[in-house]
Amino acid sequence: MAALDERGALQGWLPLRTWLVVAALAALALAALTFGLLQLVSQSARETALVRAEADAALLASKLDSLPRDLRPEERAAEVETLVRIRALEGSDGGLCDSGERQRAIALLRRPGGDTIGTNGVDWPRGLSNRIALAKEVACQADGGEAMVVTRELDDGTQLLLGRTVSRDPKLVRSAYLLAAGIALAFLLLSIGLASYLARSWRRRLDTFNALLDRADANRFSERADEDDPRPEFRLLAHHLNALLGRSADMIAGLGRLHRHVAHDLRGPVMVARKHLEAIDGDEAQEERLAAADARLALVDKRCRTLLGIIDAEVSPRAQSIVRVDERLRTLVDDMFTYLADEKELTFECDLSPAQTRAVGDLLDRMLENVLSNAIKFAEPGSTVRCSVVEAVGEVRISVENDGPRVPEDTIRRIFEPGFSDALGQASGHGLGLALVKTVALRAGGDVRATNLAAGFRLDIILPAVAGSDSLPSTGRSH
Repeated sequence: MAALDERGALQGWLPLRTWLVVAALAALALAALTFGLLQLVSQSARETALVRAEADAALLASKLDSLPRDLRPEERAAEVETLVRIRALEGSDGGLCDSGERQRAIALLRRPGGDTIGTNGVDWPRGLSNRIALAKEVACQADGGEAMVVTRELDDGTQLLLGRTVSRDPKLVRSAYLLAAGIALAFLLLSIGLASYLARSWRRRLDTFNALLDRADANRFSERADEDDPRPEFRLLAHHLNALLGRSADMIAGLGRLHRHVAHDLRGPVMVARKHLEAIDGDEAQEERLAAADARLALVDKRCRTLLGIIDAEVSPRAQSIVRVDERLRTLVDDMFTYLADEKELTFECDLSPAQTRAVGDLLDRMLENVLSNAIKFAEPGSTVRCSVVEAVGEVRISVENDGPRVPEDTIRRIFEPGFSDALGQASGHGLGLALVKTVALRAGGDVRATNLAAGFRLDIILPAVAGSDSLPSTGRSH
């Protein structure tokens, strides 16, 4: 189930990541295009303002040339000051700013001594730049801005500055925004199309790999991925996946050989030895030794059978079938474990909802036997062993809990390891029962979890549910 959830999350994340990249690229493109077009509009406005400033300078020069030649220098200077003051007032409609003119006129006159007259709030620029900054409310500019200026120097050393404020044409600005939006939209549509194609391509290839992995267990890891993909990243992924499948096939083959070895070379002699012990006509002096030897051989035989079960669960090629989990658990409790509970005066409390899963039937039974045996073994005398089967959100949850001792938190994760048998401080057992539970649960596509309770311990087995459980007859709740 965890693998299925991870695969769904991956397939949901790939298109999401693609759309995020597309959105980021589209936003960046829109910002860049808008900025670039606004810069073009601003440059056009500056060029227009400079042309008009040069025209103003030429007009003023023509007016100065039209003055009478016989004027005294003082009179000529007064006429020039008058022309500059008039031009400065015309630029702001006499301070009313109501003509609607976007590019306002600026006029300054600086005498040889450094005194400056003309448009209020405008200082004589430093350096040779033909661009000057304007403060707020200067030359009818509510938010300030800039102006393009030209300077002229008269014969008496007087300097003139004539300029026009830079004001972008609203129509050009609107056109720039529309053009930027249009280009960005076209780019967005193109990016979405490309992203959709790439997402489908990635999804198709990932689905192929996922389907191969889904079939790997059933076909004994013999199938291989195609390494002739035109995209190098998928060729590399297929290469590593095939190497992993090859190693897995070798491991499964090794486990199969181990299964045959344990079954033949270990369990066979144990069974023969037990037969010989049963056939001995023992005397009373040897009966205690024979009983101890038989008990030892019985323990070895039990460990061999459990180990064989673990290996069988790992390498078994048997097909899975749909099984009723609640019915099998009910049968085990009724037929096999009631008499074991009587020895410790235990009570079984079962709440079994209809649920079915896909598994190998005898392996599922062996897993449930081990869980129930573990709960009975560590339950306090006279207590209650509770078991339940619940189906929810596509999962079947089998829970078995008792009022026995809690498992130390630092070792609770190790109780499913093969050979780990004294998690509860008791050396009895062979440490393989819960390892078999873990193996069978994983083989069925599920998982198993251990949890300490306020007073007791619980094991939860989570298996994938098979649709149709809601129409099954219930086995009910009983004690």
